Amino acid sequence: MKPLNLLIVAIRSEWLSLLEDSLSYAGYHFQIKQVNSKQSAIKAFHESKYDLLISNCLLPDGKITDLANVLGSQLPCLVMTEGHCPVTAERVLAVTETNYYINCSNKLGWIPALENTLTKWRNSAQQKIDQHNQNNGNLYKKVLARCEEELSAGHAGKKIDELFLNAFAVLLEVMDLSRIYLCTQSVSEDGTHHISKRAELAAPGVTPKAHFSKSPSEIPYFKRWNTLLSSGKPVIEFSSFLTVAEQQLFGRHDIQSLLAVPIVENGGWAGYIALEDTLNSREWTDAEISLIGAIAAIIQKKNLLQKKSSRLTNELLTSQV
Repeated sequence: MKPLNLLIVAIRSEWLSLLEDSLSYAGYHFQIKQVNSKQSAIKAFHESKYDLLISNCLLPDGKITDLANVLGSQLPCLVMTEGHCPVTAERVLAVTETNYYINCSNKLGWIPALENTLTKWRNSAQQKIDQHNQNNGNLYKKVLARCEEELSAGHAGKKIDELFLNAFAVLLEVMDLSRIYLCTQSVSEDGTHHISKRAELAAPGVTPKAHFSKSPSEIPYFKRWNTLLSSGKPVIEFSSFLTVAEQQLFGRHDIQSLLAVPIVENGGWAGYIALEDTLNSREWTDAEISLIGAIAAIIQKKNLLQKKSSRLTNELLTSQV
């Protein structure tokens, strides 16, 4: 069983020892971070991850309700109070407003309260996740339909790159992106890869990518990307996980995280759609990856990459990422 990581707030040492004994007696493995105030609890929470907060109802710098309001949406909270056993009048540490308590002769009396708190929290969190996924699923179905409409050849008089930008505008807003762009690949007779940027859209305040003259062979991550894209798999990058050379390239454009999904044609990849977040080390969800994959499939199905670009010349992508 995974050890519980506990944040203990303003529990006196005599009661803390009793809590530790009771947890060990109940068979729990645990780690404890002990703090003595509301402010130090908030600071500790932002510095590490905890499974449960156990706090005294009396805090030296504010009400427990203040702490619960700040952290209660982020992790389960169990509030304790010092009192007396209703039967023996012995001093106990009790779970507030319940009959669960702990003392030397009743070490396991409060364990059901702990387990109930964790179970209710996990169930509630899972319900929120399921609801969030369902909402996103419904939203992304509408987004996909809208993008397919934008990419439809029925837009008379519109150039192909304009169709891409119209679809990207929908994605940029709904997915809260920093940049989104489409790149195409061609391979010369000598086997040299050429990657060209076809269309790009950046959020307000985000600088579009500058053009550099590096050749693809000098890009440190190209081989890794080519392997993934060739097998039809998305590329997911986090700046903090890259090598120094790769971080320098990402740093030119403030990229914190990136997702690139291939457009597959004739057993290989003809291009990719790339999404970037310049503010956060974003974890791309399965729903987001599936949405971009579906849009890439529409582009492939409609053969849009092979239609004439509105640009006179394509920009070489060599240092775009």
